[in-house]
Amino acid sequence: FDGTLALRDVGNELCDRFAPPSWREVNLQWRDGTLPLDEVQRQIWSLLRGAPDEIMAYTRSVGELRPGVDDFLAWAAERGHRLTLVSGGFAFYVEALLGEARLARFATRHVSHGRLEGGGVTVEFPRRGALACERMPICKGKVCRSSGPADAVVFIGDGRSDRCAIGEADLLCAVRGSWLDRECEAKGTPRIAFDRFAEVIAALEGDGPWPAPS
Repeated sequence: FDGTLALRDVGNELCDRFAPPSWREVNLQWRDGTLPLDEVQRQIWSLLRGAPDEIMAYTRSVGELRPGVDDFLAWAAERGHRLTLVSGGFAFYVEALLGEARLARFATRHVSHGRLEGGGVTVEFPRRGALACERMPICKGKVCRSSGPADAVVFIGDGRSDRCAIGEADLLCAVRGSWLDRECEAKGTPRIAFDRFAEVIAALEGDGPWPAPS
């Protein structure tokens, strides 16, 4: 979601607005692999302070969706493609920004939970189980592998939490210039680089380097 369906990383924007700058020092432990994402986020989000209405108002001000999201969701539904939303972000802002109609397009959703209470945000994570890995409470690579019968698994993402999908998805789409795009370039991994979802649709329809899934 953050940086893919939404143009900006909404979680990071909220931390910049409502937490002290030290949250970025904690975040480095995720980036260098010292701590898994859920533990780092527990520490970071405990620093946030803000009234619920103020937090949600700011969420909506920074949560612009990427151009073409609605067209892509409609296109996938028309062709019977099964959509799964997997995010290291939190349901309180993912759900507010997508809304019920868009959320209903997804057959499955894996998102962490947060409650706006006590002058801040209390976060909760999916129980670590078969879909967890060392770094993620829900591993996007394992979600790709567990998707069930499919002609092709298409993964669309942008960030460091998407690294496990490299080599697991049949088709990989990365936001142009994002961490995932640069990592694919470094690894020599083929991908569709995009800014707008119209580019993803065109590629999957056969106008790009990938065949359209049947």
